[in-house]
Amino acid sequence: MSSNLKIASFDTSVLQYKIVNDSSITNAPLVDVLQGSGVLRDISLDLSTGINNDYYLKLWLQSASLALGTTPPDIIIKADEDQIVRMNFPGGIPFSALSAALVDSNADNSSAMTTTNNSGTVKITMVVS
Repeated sequence: MSSNLKIASFDTSVLQYKIVNDSSITNAPLVDVLQGSGVLRDISLDLSTGINNDYYLKLWLQSASLALGTTPPDIIIKADEDQIVRMNFPGGIPFSALSAALVDSNADNSSAMTTTNNSGTVKITMVVS
């Protein structure tokens, strides 16, 4: 698990949301970040500071164990360099185990993340319930 991963939970009697944030997501998978099931509501992927490559965010929704480059992702989101990608899912996407990784290619067997010409980090924030 990433040392930059933070999870904020709200009082469930007021709000039933959790905010998952990693200030430097890489190709080291964040595996089963909530240690259980939930519903993905929103993703923000920030490549706006010092990132000179396009990347692909891969999400797994059902596997508490995965092998990057071997386990096919359930969702792939392209993120262009110097951009902030934000996706909102009003109906939510249910998951039994939420995992994520950032790689160079949308191919199922892709496991690399090029860092050449990058002076920044890619940040991810997910809202789940």
